[in-house]
Amino acid sequence: MSAPEWLITVPTATVVLMAIMFATSLVLQTTNRVLINRFLGWDNYRSMQRELSAFRKESMAAARSKDPKQLEKMKKKQSQINAINAKMMKPQMLNMAISVAVMPVWFSLKPIFDAAQINGVAGVAIIPHFGPLPYWAWCMISSFFLGALLMRIFGTTLLE
Repeated sequence: MSAPEWLITVPTATVVLMAIMFATSLVLQTTNRVLINRFLGWDNYRSMQRELSAFRKESMAAARSKDPKQLEKMKKKQSQINAINAKMMKPQMLNMAISVAVMPVWFSLKPIFDAAQINGVAGVAIIPHFGPLPYWAWCMISSFFLGALLMRIFGTTLLE
């Protein structure tokens, strides 16, 4: 598959791929937010997040202090925390299935952008001190960065 010359030049290829990764991350995070609203309700999800965070803090404090009473209290509460985790996993698993369904888009673009060259070396982006990055590396970096950014914006991250 051949691509227009302008598409596989370095600044254009970098920006086009970043826009594609932004669009896919936006679709995935919007879907995640909709799934959370549908299965759990946004307020319920937030309260579950707070409860999990508080449990993690208490567990770490109990483990550090090695207080047998506190450790026993945490063990008793563990089944309740496991139930909360199970409830929160359903929208996450559905979203993961959707993200796997998006991967063929990445693979279909690969032949187009593999033709991009930077000073005779295959690459679609340049990172100082690392040199040219191949298609797959730039897609992964862009996807992780933009996904993390959109998770923060949408508030769907598990960490507070």
